[in-house]
Amino acid sequence: MTYFREVSDLLYQSQQPNRNSSYDYVRVKNLFRRAKIRDDFFQNVVVFTKYKIIGNERPEQVAEKVHGSSTYDWVVLIANNILNIRTEWPLNDYEFENFIFRKYTSEQLYEVHHWETLTYYDSRGKLILPSGRQVDSNFSMTYFDEVLNQTQTITPIKSVTNYEYEIQKNDAKRNIYVLRNNYLQTAIDDMREVMSYGFSSQYVDDNTKKGENLRILSPR
Repeated sequence: MTYFREVSDLLYQSQQPNRNSSYDYVRVKNLFRRAKIRDDFFQNVVVFTKYKIIGNERPEQVAEKVHGSSTYDWVVLIANNILNIRTEWPLNDYEFENFIFRKYTSEQLYEVHHWETLTYYDSRGKLILPSGRQVDSNFSMTYFDEVLNQTQTITPIKSVTNYEYEIQKNDAKRNIYVLRNNYLQTAIDDMREVMSYGFSSQYVDDNTKKGENLRILSPR
């Protein structure tokens, strides 16, 4: 992932006990700096397009398909504000099965997690109740059907097991947004600007800053 090539460096005071002097430093990546998509992009609907992750696709594969290079996997992630790929990206089949059997026993898998509404229309085809709303197991709804000229009471619900719930939750992560390619270079330029250091007493160059040279006291 070339993202880390662009991350600015920090000269951090060495903690090695055999260092030659208090001025020894090691070069590390400054992970406190993180690229982000500019806020005005998120307010413009034409900047992004919807994308559905297929099968076991990884960010680098999506980047290859959408942006023409796997090195833009970081663009895919920051476009969706994904910080932890292990929990925010859909699990592949193998990972999902391992996760399921670590979290639930065989009996718990098919216990009811919650109840959901089913889609229901009246006699004229008017939507009365959309699907997917979580409700209690004793949920019912009363409405007046103009065609039948009478009040109707319905209970259009279904149970969702723990297994079905986890599948739903994992599949929901497949719906992401990707940056349109005509805005890609702007995102790259913004990232490089964010990573670049301004002049200060710790400035070494645009990509390097020296940390404070503080004496580290060992606990007694």
